[in-house]
Amino acid sequence: MQPSQSEHTPKPEGKQPGSLRLQLMIWYGGLVAVLLTLFAFLVLYLSTQTLYANANQAMNTVAAVVVNNVRHELVPQEPYWPPSLSLKAIDTYNEPGISVAVLDLNGKFRYTSDSALTPIPKNANVIREAQTVGRSGEYVGIVDGERVKVEVMPVSSPHGEAIIGVVLVAKSLKEVDETVVGLHVLIITLGLVVFVVGLVGGWAITANVLRPLAGITKTARNIVATVHGTHVGSLSQRVQRPRGHDEMVQVIDTFNEMLDSLESATKAQRRFIADASHELRAPLTSVQGNLAFLQRYLDDMPTEERRAVLNGAYEDTLRLARLVDELLLLARADASSDTVAIVDANKEVPEKKAGEIIELDHTLLQLIRQLRGRLSLDKSQLKLEVGHIEPVRVRGDEESIRRIMLILLDNAIKYTQGKGEVGLITVSVERKQNEGVFHVQDTGIGIDPGDLPHIFERFYRADRARSQHGTGLGLSIAHTLAEQLGGRITAESVPGEGSTFSVWLPLARSQQ
Repeated sequence: MQPSQSEHTPKPEGKQPGSLRLQLMIWYGGLVAVLLTLFAFLVLYLSTQTLYANANQAMNTVAAVVVNNVRHELVPQEPYWPPSLSLKAIDTYNEPGISVAVLDLNGKFRYTSDSALTPIPKNANVIREAQTVGRSGEYVGIVDGERVKVEVMPVSSPHGEAIIGVVLVAKSLKEVDETVVGLHVLIITLGLVVFVVGLVGGWAITANVLRPLAGITKTARNIVATVHGTHVGSLSQRVQRPRGHDEMVQVIDTFNEMLDSLESATKAQRRFIADASHELRAPLTSVQGNLAFLQRYLDDMPTEERRAVLNGAYEDTLRLARLVDELLLLARADASSDTVAIVDANKEVPEKKAGEIIELDHTLLQLIRQLRGRLSLDKSQLKLEVGHIEPVRVRGDEESIRRIMLILLDNAIKYTQGKGEVGLITVSVERKQNEGVFHVQDTGIGIDPGDLPHIFERFYRADRARSQHGTGLGLSIAHTLAEQLGGRITAESVPGEGSTFSVWLPLARSQQ
C-alpha cells in the first residue's frame, strides 16, 4: 500500500502556539515577573519603614527637648505654670515642618509654635490617656488635606508627683508621603522596563540557543521530502555542527550519528537485498535451465542423462531451500532485535533469549562425536581433536548454541585442507571470569587481515573462500545468534596457517 501524500507533507514552518520557544518565554517571563515583584515589594517596604522611622525619630527628639524646656520654666507652686512660656531653645532644635504646642489639664494652650500646622489636630483619647496615666502616645490627623503625625508626651510637676499637662509635637507627612509615592512610581517603572528588556533579551537569546534545532528540523523535513513510496529517501544530509560543546551540540552530534547509522543500515539492507537476489538467481537459473532442457529433450534423452539432470535440479532446490531458511532465520533475528525493550543504563540488562541451563562442554562433545562419524563415512583425512575442556554451564537456547557450533565446525572442515599433511581441527571449552568460551581452531587456509573485519557481514566471502560452495551467511547467522544469547564471537587468523574462532557466552547465575 502506498503511503498517502499527507503522510510526508512537511508542516508549515511558522511558529506554533505551543512552540518550545514560546513555552520557554512564558516560563522565563513568569519567573522574571515574580522576582521583580518580590524585589520591588522588599525595596518599597524597607524604604517606607526607614522614611517613617526617621520622621518618628525627629519628632521624639523634639518632644523630649520641649518637655525638658517646659519643666525648666515651671514655678514651684501650683498650678506650676508661669504666666507665659518662652521656649526659645525649641526653635533651635525645631526642624522644618514640625510644630509644637503645650496644653495644661484644662486643654488650654500654654504655648504654640509658629507653624502652618497650627492649630495642631487633637485626638481626645490619646491626650486624655497621657494626662491621666502619663503614657506617651501618637496619632495621625489631617490638616488642609495633608496627613500630620502628632507625638503626645506628658509634662509632670517640678517634683514629678503629678501630671500637669502634655506636649504635642506635630510633623507633616506630606514630604514623606510624596517620597513614598515617587519611590513606588520609580520602582514600578523600572520594574516594567527591566521586565520588557528581559523579555526582549530572553526572546533573542532563546532564538539563538534554539537556532540549531531549526537545522535539525530542516534536515529531517528535507529527508522526508525525498521519500517516495517504499523509497527511504536521501539520508546523506547532515546538520551543520555549531561551535562549542554544550547540550545542543550533543543533540546535533547524536542526530547526525543517528543519520549515519540509518544510512549505513539502509545501504546494508540494499546490499543485502541485491546479494540475496543474486544468490537466489543462480540456483533458480540452473533449475530453470535443467527443466527447460528436460522439457525439450525428454523423449530423446537416455535414462542416466535424465537422472543426472533431475539430480542437478534437486540439488539446486536444496540449495534454494537452505538459502531461504538462512534468510528467514536472519529476518527473524532482526525482528526480535527490533522488539527488544530499551532499558535504563543504570538497571541490570536482562539475559537475552534466556532458557534452560546448557552444559556447554557436553553439547560440544556430543556434536564432535557426530562430526567424527560423518568424517569417517566420508573417509576424510581431517583430524577432529578435543583440547582443554572445563565444565561450563550457560543459560540460553540449546538449538541456537548447537547451530553456532555447527557453523563454526563446518567452516573449519570446509577450509582446512591437507596440503600434503593431515589437517587438524581442535575444540576446547574454558571459563573466563563471568563467561564461558568455546574455541574452534583449525590449520586451514586462514583469512587475510583485510577480510577479517568483514567476515561476519552477510553474503561476504573472501577471495580465498570463493572456491568453496556456500552462501556467505553462516558466520553472519552465528554472530547474530551469539548476540541474541548475550554473547559475542571473535576471530583470529594467520593466512596459510589457520584460524581460531571463539564464542563468548555469559555463564548461568549458578556459576557466577
